[in-house]
Amino acid sequence: MRLLALSLVCIGAFASSPDEMVTVPGGEFTMGRTKLTSDDKTNMRPHVLLDDRPAHKVTVSSFHLDKHEVTNRQYAAFVQSTHHAPPYHWAGGSYAQDAAEIPVYNVSWADANAYCTWAGKRLPTEAEWEHAARGNKELMDYPWGDQADVKKARYNVASGPGPVGKFPPNDFGLFDMAGNVAEWTADWFDGEYYKRNENTDPKGPAAGDYKVIRGGAWSDSPRRITVFFRNWVRPTQRTPNIGFRCAQ
Repeated sequence: MRLLALSLVCIGAFASSPDEMVTVPGGEFTMGRTKLTSDDKTNMRPHVLLDDRPAHKVTVSSFHLDKHEVTNRQYAAFVQSTHHAPPYHWAGGSYAQDAAEIPVYNVSWADANAYCTWAGKRLPTEAEWEHAARGNKELMDYPWGDQADVKKARYNVASGPGPVGKFPPNDFGLFDMAGNVAEWTADWFDGEYYKRNENTDPKGPAAGDYKVIRGGAWSDSPRRITVFFRNWVRPTQRTPNIGFRCAQ
C-alpha cells in the first residue's frame, strides 16, 4: 500500500510540472468592486448583488497558480491513476477525441479538490484568485482593462468552452482568468464576508452552504466575467460551465 501511495504522488507531481504554473507575487491589492453604479444607493439593485462591496485592501502571500484551467487531458490522467469517477458526460469514461485541451467541466467542488490534492496542489482562495486575475491592473474591471472585449476572452456564446490558452494572458502570464469556464475556489460563500475586515491571506468563512466560483464562463454576460464578480453554487453542483485550476 505504501508503494502505491508513493506511486500516486509521483504521478501527480509529474502531472503538475512547474512549467504549467506561474508565480503570483504577494502584495496588497484592492479586492472588490470599486466603481459605483447609479442604483447602488437605491433599492433598485438587489442586496444579493452587493456582495462584491465594500472594496477593501487585502494582502496575500506569494503563491503558484496553474497557467491554464485544468484540461480534459490532465483530468484523465488523474482519473486513470486514482479510479476517480470521470465527468458524467464522458462517453465510455473518456473525453471526446478533439477535446483534450478543453477545460474539464461537470466536476463538483470535491472532484476539483481531489484532483488538486492528487497533483500536490490545492484550490486557490477567493482572495488569491482575484489578485491573480487582476494581474497588475489594479482597480480595473477585467484582467486586461475596463472594457469587455471578445478578442480577450470567451464569453456570451452558446457553443460551450473552447481550448485553453487561445486568448492573451494577463500581466502575470495567466490565461482565461475571464470566461471559458467559471472556476471553483476554496472558499465558502458569505455575502457579508467583505465587511469582516479579514485582510491578510483571508480564507473565507469556516463553513457554509455554497462555494464561491470566479471568473465567469462561456455562457455569461460581460458583467459576470469581471475580476470582482462573485458567484456561488452548491459544492455538489456539476455543470458544463464550471471547471477549475489549482494553486500551490
